[in-house]
Amino acid sequence: MEFRSPSGNINCEIDNGSPYADQQAFCFSAQPPQSATMASDGAYRSCTGTKCLANPAMNEVVLPYGQKIALGPFVCSSSTSGMTCTAGGKGFEISRSGIASI
Repeated sequence: MEFRSPSGNINCEIDNGSPYADQQAFCFSAQPPQSATMASDGAYRSCTGTKCLANPAMNEVVLPYGQKIALGPFVCSSSTSGMTCTAGGKGFEISRSGIASI
């Protein structure tokens, strides 16, 4: 499942089930260039710089502000301040201000 923020600055992907071997949520922002990859237990790792970016999908949906997407153990919600993704009550928020733990 691939989606983006209404501004287009944050793109995310949730991989859960076939054909993916690993369950994970991945989000990146163009400004600033950064990303976060989260496992199904809510543990995540972050990365900064252009090496952390990926190509957004051609058919990703827009996740409107105030809405959320849930797939498997992952829940991601969109707000004007950024994108928040959690699993098991832990996770991250990615925004223009950086990446913070939830």
